[in-house]
Amino acid sequence: MSDDQSARLGLPYLAAGQMQKHVTLNEALTRLDALVQTTVASRTATVQPADPQDGRLHILPEDAEGSAWSAFSAGDLVRAETGGWLVVEPPEGLLVWVADEAVFVVRDGDGWIPLGARLGEVGPLDRLGVGATADAANPFAAKLNKALWTARDAASGGDGDLRFTLNKETSADVLSLLFQSAYGGRAELGLIGDDDLTLKVSADGVVWRSALGVDRSTARVTFAQGAARRETTVVTSGGAWSPPAWARTVEVVAVGGGGGGGAGAFGPSGARYGGGGGGAGGVSRAVWPAEQLSAGLTVVIGAGGTGGVAAAGTGGGGSGVYLGSTALLSATGGGGGGLGGAASGTAGAGGASVPNSNGGGASSVSTAGAAGKAFDRPDAPGGGGAGGGLDAAGTARVGGAGGDGGVLAVKASGGAAGSASVGAAGAAAPLNLLHWAGGGGGGGGAVTSGAGYAGGAGGGSGAGGGGGGAGVAAGGVGGAGAPGVVWLTAQG
Repeated sequence: MSDDQSARLGLPYLAAGQMQKHVTLNEALTRLDALVQTTVASRTATVQPADPQDGRLHILPEDAEGSAWSAFSAGDLVRAETGGWLVVEPPEGLLVWVADEAVFVVRDGDGWIPLGARLGEVGPLDRLGVGATADAANPFAAKLNKALWTARDAASGGDGDLRFTLNKETSADVLSLLFQSAYGGRAELGLIGDDDLTLKVSADGVVWRSALGVDRSTARVTFAQGAARRETTVVTSGGAWSPPAWARTVEVVAVGGGGGGGAGAFGPSGARYGGGGGGAGGVSRAVWPAEQLSAGLTVVIGAGGTGGVAAAGTGGGGSGVYLGSTALLSATGGGGGGLGGAASGTAGAGGASVPNSNGGGASSVSTAGAAGKAFDRPDAPGGGGAGGGLDAAGTARVGGAGGDGGVLAVKASGGAAGSASVGAAGAAAPLNLLHWAGGGGGGGGAVTSGAGYAGGAGGGSGAGGGGGGAGVAAGGVGGAGAPGVVWLTAQG
């Protein structure tokens, strides 16, 4: 222990019999004034103030300027006193408030460090606010734009792991993360009133709907509102298509074009058959893993067959889906209806598929033309009805009705048969976002003078056209078949 000054703050002692004791006492008080509840004006100001107030303190930065400051060292604690500056030797651990930064720093060796860097442990605390005021309801409150939690690595004495542990008292209590927008709840994830993991969402913070649940005993996941995503693309003109990134499977339905109806026979006498109805396009289905289709698909759409003009109807074009040059799926077009003649007006065949699609109707001179098929393949487009014929006695027959499309799915009505009139066009599917099959065109009626009536066009996708009715001066023109379609449904 020194006989001249105190051990920690270096306060000078009064000596026995000392003259002018007030000088020593004043020096001690001045030092106390600097070291008790120490506040410095700045630790970054580099220019010595011209006329400082007595007692003003600074921590000098590098390259300080001024008659006194330039002679001191960086990190010195200096005090203004009677027009001059004195260095105050700070003890280790001195806590200093820096006024222009509103921070605390601590003396550490020959320098200064922030208070937070010196604290190895804080707590227990009842409240803590970071950029916000904590209160009884929220004893921890933080107002900030970013936060980072990172594991302590092995080099720093950790093990590289980071695990948050959250605990509640009983199963009936709530342990959750609540996500808000403008302080209104929008999502909550956690153990909400039981021990199963639950995700809930809300549009207004009042009405909540469960979205996901995970049973703690079985790990079974349930989705109260459903989870699968499904998106259908209807391709009617061909082109390129790629599955979306979220898709896991792609379901494809390809429908070939419907065949056109044949033209009716004509002449002044004898048996004259109407044109045959066009067959419906074939239907093919497949389901593929989306990951195998990442290169993209090429889709081809089959055109509808043209109706015959004094000729048989033409067959519909085939639809298909290709991966590069490899055909993944094909749907053949329906056959064209035959040209009416003295002996027949043959039906167009349904497009080949499993089972084959609906065929058209065949003509007759003894009865009405046959209706287009609907039940050969109940989910497929309808075949076209046959045109009405004329028997040798000149009896005019009505055409056949177009076959219904998707008769056991989403039914699209076939066109009405022509009776001394043209055959009606088939209808498209009434709910075209649910099904694709169209109804076949109705066959045109026969006439005893002039030209036979035309057949109706196939409706929607893949339906056959109706055959033209027989006539005297000319046969009725066959109805056109409907073009094909491809539906691509991505599921994920």
